[in-house]
Amino acid sequence: MCSSDLPDGYTLAYATTSAMVLRPFLTKNTPYDTLKDFTPISMVGEAVACMVASASLPVNNLQEFIAYARANPGKISFGSSGVGTTHHLSGEVMQQVTGIKMVHVPYKSGGQSMTDLFTGQVQVTFGVLASTVGFIDSGKIKLLAINGSKRYPKYPNVPTVNEQLPGYDRPPGWMAFLGPAGMAQPITRRLHAEIVKGMNDPQVAAMYDKFGLVVETSESPEAFATELKRQYEKTGALVKAVGIQPE
Repeated sequence: MCSSDLPDGYTLAYATTSAMVLRPFLTKNTPYDTLKDFTPISMVGEAVACMVASASLPVNNLQEFIAYARANPGKISFGSSGVGTTHHLSGEVMQQVTGIKMVHVPYKSGGQSMTDLFTGQVQVTFGVLASTVGFIDSGKIKLLAINGSKRYPKYPNVPTVNEQLPGYDRPPGWMAFLGPAGMAQPITRRLHAEIVKGMNDPQVAAMYDKFGLVVETSESPEAFATELKRQYEKTGALVKAVGIQPE
């Protein structure tokens, strides 16, 4: 990681929540401290995630799903790309907020969970929208909600989970730039300004969209630092509440 380099702004980390927020609570020997070894600069984007259902499930939106799950406690299985992933934790947060009871089925990849979703082995899956669009458009699965900070332009009439469930705070799924600890504020602010400027280029947004990502920048380095700390602490509490043991 870049934490061992001089904080002169020439060496940066392009990092994800998997490394910065999730890994410290899922592994016993993470070789860095997220909150001490880095200077947060800015988020730059997030993966567009979603909640999808089997075509055979008798629901067409999130509210219908919640009602169905409440009427069938413990009979709904939800798939994810693995224990402790953003997608797994999304299902756990939904259960906490709504009081529904689901059974988590972890897979080694999102593709495997989709295969079982088609056959009805699991009823819903939290995953990446980019890998599901074709199946949604063909009617093989149902898009219940966008699991992100904002609606996705391709499906403007599909609300986010946050819009529909008060108190739901989606586990993070962003990408960001960070520098080594101790980077001077003028350097940090200059980098933030240049990164935001670059991310606002339409060509960058188009490239991100091609890979199922959306541009999402931080208002300031300080705002990102505050949000990173909040997400880090909240994720740690969630992982502990769920009972996930670091390996």
